[in-house]
Amino acid sequence: MRNRTYLRAAALVLAALAVRSIAVEPPAPAQDPIPGEFRAAMQRIRQRVPEPPDSPGLTAYVIHDYLVAARLRRDLASPSEELDGSIDDFLRSHSGQPVIHGLKHDWLQSLADRKRWDWFLPRSADATDPQLVCERLAGRLATGGDTAGLAQEALARWMVAQKQPDECNTVFAWLHTQSVLTPELADTRTRAALAADNPRLAREFVGDVPAPRSAPLLQWIQLLESPGAAVAILAMNPGTPVEPDALLAGFGHFSIADSTAAATLLPNLLKRPDMTPPLQARLQRAAALGAAYARAPNAVAAFDLLEPDPNDGQVQEWRVRAALWAGDFAKALAWIDAMPPNLATQPRWRYWRARAVAATSGAAAAAASYAEIAGMRDYYGYLAADKLREKYNLNIHPSPNDTGVQTALSSEPAMVRAHALFDCDMADEAAAEWAQVVGPAKPAAKIQAARLASRWGWYAQTIATLAVAGEWDDVPLRYPRPYAATVETAAKETLVSEDWLYAIMRQESLFRKDAVSRADARGLMQMQPATAVAVARRWHLPPPARDELFEPTVSLTLGARYVRELLDKYRGQLAPSLAAYNAGPMSVSRWLPSDPIDADVWIENIPYTETRGYIQHILEHIVAFAKMRDAPPPRLVNLLPRVEPLVPRGP
Repeated sequence: MRNRTYLRAAALVLAALAVRSIAVEPPAPAQDPIPGEFRAAMQRIRQRVPEPPDSPGLTAYVIHDYLVAARLRRDLASPSEELDGSIDDFLRSHSGQPVIHGLKHDWLQSLADRKRWDWFLPRSADATDPQLVCERLAGRLATGGDTAGLAQEALARWMVAQKQPDECNTVFAWLHTQSVLTPELADTRTRAALAADNPRLAREFVGDVPAPRSAPLLQWIQLLESPGAAVAILAMNPGTPVEPDALLAGFGHFSIADSTAAATLLPNLLKRPDMTPPLQARLQRAAALGAAYARAPNAVAAFDLLEPDPNDGQVQEWRVRAALWAGDFAKALAWIDAMPPNLATQPRWRYWRARAVAATSGAAAAAASYAEIAGMRDYYGYLAADKLREKYNLNIHPSPNDTGVQTALSSEPAMVRAHALFDCDMADEAAAEWAQVVGPAKPAAKIQAARLASRWGWYAQTIATLAVAGEWDDVPLRYPRPYAATVETAAKETLVSEDWLYAIMRQESLFRKDAVSRADARGLMQMQPATAVAVARRWHLPPPARDELFEPTVSLTLGARYVRELLDKYRGQLAPSLAAYNAGPMSVSRWLPSDPIDADVWIENIPYTETRGYIQHILEHIVAFAKMRDAPPPRLVNLLPRVEPLVPRGP
């Protein structure tokens, strides 16, 4: 009884201590409300809605100047003398700081639109934006003041083989009155556009070329716009004159579009009376490359016709690829051995040389060559390790973690602003501030800056900074796993590996949720808005608005489903699925083989350099992400079964 009383008392004491412990535990630190207040203020500026006065905390916020700049930019919709003065004062007081960049551009454009040349000209001397450059030329012409050298500067702009802004039209019209736009210059300008493979621009430029002189240029334009028809005419009418560069340009386009038809016309072209040995060699080169890109049966024979040129890297590489596709490993080996050292020593061609030796002389003969690259953290290194059945070596060496340097960096005013801007979802502005401090820093300091960015959750900046510093072996820092819960959910819903989703996300956006490509692909998974809407409808999900793709949950949910669709379409084959994610299913439909082929050969013969590298990098990422979760890295030999055609072969 006494023991029971003692135990009950002891339990009460322990309970009391536990309550006391809970009571005295310090509360979680309150979240700083100022960043949220800043984001809300920015949103009101974008929406042009009334704003309350800034709180003292917001006014004292380290990036409050970005709010001021945003308000000044907004107010340019109703410009005034007072506003011009306020902007001028702001630009002067923040000279050299990233906060003024967008504001200065918009203000200069507003001044030009209002023909306020008295303000614009003294402040636009360092403008590089083509539209502002044209405005500056127009302003100098309009004022009649600073016209020394105007004709020469305007002529230099006129000669640029690019579409110029409409703001240049006035000064270009003036040039026509100054007797400086000679037929020779107009001819040179048009040829520059043709050399840049821009027939639309050349057609615009050729209007300044006198009629007799414009005929060969118009023919060149036609060869670029309709290469098949134009080349056929020249093949069937050998007496029709054509400039060699024009014929080569048209035939090159034709060979890529239809290598078989181009090869059929080539003999007639080579019989033309104006054919020269150099032009013949260039046409045969174009035909061989076109055949290789199309994986045509005649590609190896077409390369055999070419004179060896160790300086022609494109031919050096593609003739090997053509031999690999044809299964002619003896020819591939001979051509690799003929490569110049700058190509032959690359892991790519060291792997393929070993592969060719194995095919021609046996696996034992190739073992030493495989071993030379099998330890690399590289697509070809992993392929070589698979051949030897060796473990992958990721060469993981974490970089030094110098918290003192990181503390010093984080206290720099520009870095404080960069951190605050990143926290407020203004990554581009944050990167500009970051560059002021980290850009000129030495590699060792850059590595510490990368660690600092990782602590902030700014993974894109971490990875990019490590690359600039030449630090490739800190694999844990280069392979974070953000958005873990969302990725896990998307993987479970689609049965797509989390590592695969992380690998695609890293390659597509470098974990930037606000990423936008030149083709308007958006978000973490870089989906085209139209593709995202189509995927959502097929999965009975709400179609996303364009900007909703910047939401990680939306991007990953739809991106994972699109990956699932592609894997289903290509019967679980990873390589074609990744190729389709990057280049589109229409391209992959042209690349699939008519008979099963080794995946490494298929990937090597993808004609788009970007897509070929895309697949290889994602496979590298998959291995690294598995390693970072302490899982056995998947073997490429298992990820890459033979690539098969979608259409079943006949009996």
